Amino acid sequence: MQKMRRIEQGCIGHGSPGVNDKEGGTGDMLVVGTGTMGLYLVAASFSDIKTKHLKRWFLVLGIIPAVLLRLGMDGMSVTDMIGGVTAGLFFVAVSFLSGGKFGKADGILLLYLGAALGFTGVASLAVTAFFLSAFVMSVLLLLKKIKPQGSVPFVPFLLAAYIPVMFMVVGT
Repeated sequence: MQKMRRIEQGCIGHGSPGVNDKEGGTGDMLVVGTGTMGLYLVAASFSDIKTKHLKRWFLVLGIIPAVLLRLGMDGMSVTDMIGGVTAGLFFVAVSFLSGGKFGKADGILLLYLGAALGFTGVASLAVTAFFLSAFVMSVLLLLKKIKPQGSVPFVPFLLAAYIPVMFMVVGT
């Protein structure tokens, strides 16, 4: 009877919680959404590094992994989701107001991620990505690999930040 209760609760093996126990998502859909968004960000990173541009069709395609990730994040409140969308819209506005200093594609990706991860997730992701990019830019400036007005693609930093943030989100 106790073994049956542990199975019903999602505990498998040595009493460790199963994926379905996580407040952050519902098992398989969370894995699919997380993986799909991760693969999308990998492809976006390569494109951003190679061309410093993301095609419109590719940005539109990003809705699919965002929806899959959002479906896996069933424990998120509506308020948190609205906060994530609002944060994403803020980044889109910054991209338009910055005159190209912050890319429009970067803003759109953060909008998708905000809708999927909620305010806390996208804020953690953005702060981590900004710190990573600032660190790399500082190193490149010190090594005189770029000029003070230079830029580096931002999407790879989103990818680098996505990995620990997802471990944090899924681990809750």
